[in-house]
Amino acid sequence: MSEMQRWVKVNNFETLMKLGVYPKEQINAQRVIIDVTLEVNINIHHDKIKNVLSYEEIIIIINKISKKNHKFLAETVAEDIAQECLKLDTAISVRVSLKKPDIISGKTEVGVEVLLKK
Repeated sequence: MSEMQRWVKVNNFETLMKLGVYPKEQINAQRVIIDVTLEVNINIHHDKIKNVLSYEEIIIIINKISKKNHKFLAETVAEDIAQECLKLDTAISVRVSLKKPDIISGKTEVGVEVLLKK
């Protein structure tokens, strides 16, 4: 059998959260877009959901962390999501991207990306 790798992905997950260092960011929730790519161990799944890591588990983590109290740094939020994802059973590594699309006018997006490995 050929060597295989597997990733579970959640892309363009949009949520509102209080995130930033400026006073208006601490008062008003803003739109944040999160991407998570979680590398997982390969296993025989027999086409059964119970044998794989479901993207729903990633969504639960994103929701839990993004609904917490105000955070000053996007880095903190991305790192918190990455650390929680790596606690999942079959996780090997995780890449989290967090974008704040409404900070600069036009189509410019600002944000951070982190990669964490076990």
